[in-house]
Amino acid sequence: MRRIYLFILFSTIIIAQSFGQSNDGKIIHKDSTDVKVTDVIKESNTWAIGGGFSNFIMHGDLRSIGTSDDTNYWNFGGYVYVDKMFNPILGLEFKATYNKMSGGAQYFSNTYSLAYVPNGVIRDNMKFEGSAYGAELNLIVSFSNLYRRDTRNWNISGYFGVGYHQYDSALFDRLADGSYVKISDADFGYNPARNSVSEASSIYLSTQLGIKRRISRRLDVEFRTGMYFNNEDHLDAAISDKQNWENFFVTSLGVVLKLGKKKEYIIWAKDPVPGDQFKIIDTDNDGVMDQLDVEPNTPKGAMVYGNGQAVDADKDGLPDYKDKCPLEYGPVSNEGCPLNEDSDGDGVMDAKDLCPNTPGPVENRGCPKQEAVPPVNITQQIGLLATSIYFDTNSDKIKLISYSTIDQIIMLMKKIPDVKFVIEGHTDDRNSDKYNLYLSQRRAESVRKYMIKQGIANDRLTPKGYGESRPKFSNANAGGRQLNRRVEIKPIDAIGPVERIDE
Repeated sequence: MRRIYLFILFSTIIIAQSFGQSNDGKIIHKDSTDVKVTDVIKESNTWAIGGGFSNFIMHGDLRSIGTSDDTNYWNFGGYVYVDKMFNPILGLEFKATYNKMSGGAQYFSNTYSLAYVPNGVIRDNMKFEGSAYGAELNLIVSFSNLYRRDTRNWNISGYFGVGYHQYDSALFDRLADGSYVKISDADFGYNPARNSVSEASSIYLSTQLGIKRRISRRLDVEFRTGMYFNNEDHLDAAISDKQNWENFFVTSLGVVLKLGKKKEYIIWAKDPVPGDQFKIIDTDNDGVMDQLDVEPNTPKGAMVYGNGQAVDADKDGLPDYKDKCPLEYGPVSNEGCPLNEDSDGDGVMDAKDLCPNTPGPVENRGCPKQEAVPPVNITQQIGLLATSIYFDTNSDKIKLISYSTIDQIIMLMKKIPDVKFVIEGHTDDRNSDKYNLYLSQRRAESVRKYMIKQGIANDRLTPKGYGESRPKFSNANAGGRQLNRRVEIKPIDAIGPVERIDE
């Protein structure tokens, strides 16, 4: 008995924990955001009363169904209760019950020993009758709300409790003419040796399962069935050494009246819609909600990227809505417009001068003309062709237009099979030093891999990325940066007059 009480206490604690309250008093459901318990309770009714009819089935030394006289004993009674829900899952119930009781002997029970009966054994022609009334206190657990809560019309709950009832039970013997006579020694009202009063009493434990159907805001219908464990062995007026506990089952059907002025009873009240707790706010009306907007205060009409950041088309660090020259690179100090300066005095403004510190003609974009020097040998031809190798922006993917150039380089390399080459990758100064070094290395390796596939020996080619560390032109303008994004191929070993380079 003590173990069962401890089990019920332990189960109650576990169920309370599984309700999912966090330390700050919030309910956690799988299908909704966190909602404060007090918010749900505040908007819901928590009291209800109920009542209805019940059917009692005995299963002890005698039973109500499956008896030796081929009779099923249907024992009807009634009940009323008051429910108080503390939250959508847990509550308490106080319930008062009344049941008629009756039953007969089991099949093949003639050798079954009983106390207080003639001959000391149970007989097939015995039956018991009586009535019981009592009260019980049940813990309510809404199984439906353990998982999720939304608008629906069915609810399944468990009831786990302890009760106390009083009963007057008596055994009867059937006579030859079919009538029954009471066995006085087995009647609580006539056997002072068993009880000094006309009724006996016992505590009991119960576990019940209830199914509610929502009819209206005020009314529910409930079907409930449960198993009960009586602590004494005389509920059926029979005492034996075969079992010290008696079981009985009660099935009931009744109505529930939900009390209170609120709109909904708490087991039916769904959690507040997540949208009620989470509102989309777009302060600057740029189409990106503030929770995802990295610049939530851009002015009206400003174009923004998907993260809410203002567009900077020329990448000069000044957003277009502040840039007076949004399509031309210019310093922030000049409001995003190119400086009208010509540092080397060659007639080409610095913003368009590929060599702003060296005078050069306009047709050569401000850089001095260099006389074309005919290639002295094959390695020089390879070096010149390498300047026409291009890649997709911010990628190591070789542009299709460059493959014909690389094929020409491969043909020249095959003419000098003993010469080894270093393939250098270079970038402009956009992005970080670390990223540029990584990108230049990948570009050099892409050229090398293609050449190996076309028949150049693996040990003849060494890829080397320098990132932005070796610019040949100014990175202050778009033209210079484009020329700095290059590949150079140089010999590192050769037969003949080939210039060496330091790695």
